[in-house]
Amino acid sequence: MKTMNATPMTVAQYEGSATAVKAMKSVKKGLANMVKFLMFISPVYPQCTQGM
Repeated sequence: MKTMNATPMTVAQYEGSATAVKAMKSVKKGLANMVKFLMFISPVYPQCTQGM
């Protein structure tokens, strides 16, 4: 098994990948919430547009 040297570069790469994973999780959560919101509003939306 290869040992990993904890140089500042590898630490920076690890922290960067950790923040990228956090960002992706928050984006996924945001998209899921947006889909839920659209599913919730979709029965009401046609009635709102007809009134215009």
